[in-house]
Amino acid sequence: MKYLLAGFVLILFGVYHLSGLLRVSHLCVSQSSKRVAKEPGEIIWEPCPGDGYAGLDCGSVVVPKDYFNPSAGTSTIAFARQNATRNRKGSVFLNPGGPGGSGMSLLIRAGEYITELLGDQWDLIGFDPRGIGRSTPATKCFSSALEAQLFAANTVIEQGITVSSISNLSSPFLRDQLVEQHKQFLALKKSQAESCGKQMGDELRYMGTATVVRDMDFMSEVFDGEGAKVNYWGGSYGSILGAYLVNMLPHRIGYSVIDGIADPINWSSEPSHKWPYNWLSSTEKTYRMYLEDCSRAGPALCPLAAYQDEPWTNLEQRLEQFFDHLALEPLATSSSSRPGYLTSGAARSLLLIHLERPGMWPASAKAFAEAMSGNGTQLYNWIIPPTGTSHENDVARLAVTCLDSPPPMSVKDFPSAEDLAEEGLKTLREVSPHFGISTGMNEPDGGCQYWPAKGPERFTGPWNATLDIPMLIISNMADPVTPISSGVLINSLMPDSSVLVIQMGPGHTSTSMVSLCTMKLQRQYMSEGIVPANGTRCAVDNPTFPKPEFWREQMDALSAEDAKLMKASIMIEAALFESRIA
Repeated sequence: MKYLLAGFVLILFGVYHLSGLLRVSHLCVSQSSKRVAKEPGEIIWEPCPGDGYAGLDCGSVVVPKDYFNPSAGTSTIAFARQNATRNRKGSVFLNPGGPGGSGMSLLIRAGEYITELLGDQWDLIGFDPRGIGRSTPATKCFSSALEAQLFAANTVIEQGITVSSISNLSSPFLRDQLVEQHKQFLALKKSQAESCGKQMGDELRYMGTATVVRDMDFMSEVFDGEGAKVNYWGGSYGSILGAYLVNMLPHRIGYSVIDGIADPINWSSEPSHKWPYNWLSSTEKTYRMYLEDCSRAGPALCPLAAYQDEPWTNLEQRLEQFFDHLALEPLATSSSSRPGYLTSGAARSLLLIHLERPGMWPASAKAFAEAMSGNGTQLYNWIIPPTGTSHENDVARLAVTCLDSPPPMSVKDFPSAEDLAEEGLKTLREVSPHFGISTGMNEPDGGCQYWPAKGPERFTGPWNATLDIPMLIISNMADPVTPISSGVLINSLMPDSSVLVIQMGPGHTSTSMVSLCTMKLQRQYMSEGIVPANGTRCAVDNPTFPKPEFWREQMDALSAEDAKLMKASIMIEAALFESRIA
């Protein structure tokens, strides 16, 4: 449940007016109007939601529901298309991440800026994958948004798992606490899955990543003609979709860029409760950068610091004391948009979410400093869903992950609350002592043993395909949820068919900080076919705690072309984040 405010990074920069981005903030929350059933390959053209942008077309492509069973019927894949304006080369399919993110929303929000990044020779196709956004059938497991909100409110789904203290992970009391919380978690997941089964039935069988790959293959020929190459750009979960795509259909691939890399072997071969052990291998590095940068900035720019260049361990200790206090006594938040209370699990999970977006570290530090002084309003407002939205996006995610991960062989293989607690403790001890059990609020996986569907296809490799054009892999040096080790892994599995670019900064995916170097490498690759050297490193161009005048001075110092590219980076980051929660 990533309910942080739209455009936060841009507001902090104080550079650009946001109306063009925020006017479409309602996009892709619900399905479009009734659609007319047609034959596979037909396009149903519709007006674009919101104001849209010049050169944008919207509609739905009718696709086979099951590529192995024509009698299953059809589905529709909603899309927005930003048309090429010069020497058209084909189409590029976009995915913002999730799973659950809306590619249609991404393109409507930031199509002109993605064109600035990838080049104006491409038609950009932002599509909503199976079960998501405006595609049909959409994943709907509750009768209303209100019912979905009430289901999750004040549970471990919304509030996260609380660790009473990370200072004594061998405590039997701590283990018992974790077991009790995971019992609630499993009961909620079972209820959620049963509700999905009642509402959706067999439709849940067709939401997996392998089926989305088939859709992209099918749509590429609808848009570009028989035999046209599939070109792709995606980040976060979009890197999983990209890895599936190039390895399932290597002969069909043209240009491909994946950013913020998740490990596809881990994703497809391990149950989801074991994923965080892999995901969090760079989290502590990112957290230390957050604390060190705050200390260097000093209290004027980072209120968590008592004075400039204070030892970062002091900040760490104060935050841990705050989390420990919340574990004993949650903080009342009566002035928030929904009266409630802030728990230790929620606050720690929220800090992990903030590590993904260095652009909002100043706002994060301010809100945590306020909460540590007794005012948890801002933190709590970031946690609870805005009025009129729901937790359905989390269920759309499950509809994908539960078809991708291996199903248990029998009931005796179902992970128990004790198993989940032990896995969490293992991750705390061996990988991330601060956040090893804090991914659930942001990455709401688990409970797939109760999921009432199995897909027609589940891809598990191999992952070493040979491509005509090497895939561009981008990893940050300190990505808190998709570590650089995953980018290195894919690069090592495809040594002659991929190149790895390392961005030397923190955050989740390369757009989390501005790097003109990374942006230009992507543009050269997509526009000119220039493949960078493997292992190329790119510096970042902004501090994490900038002075108020930084962005204005930075823009003034750049060439007009570089200023446009920097603006594009900022706008794409905000649109990616919003599209993942749209």
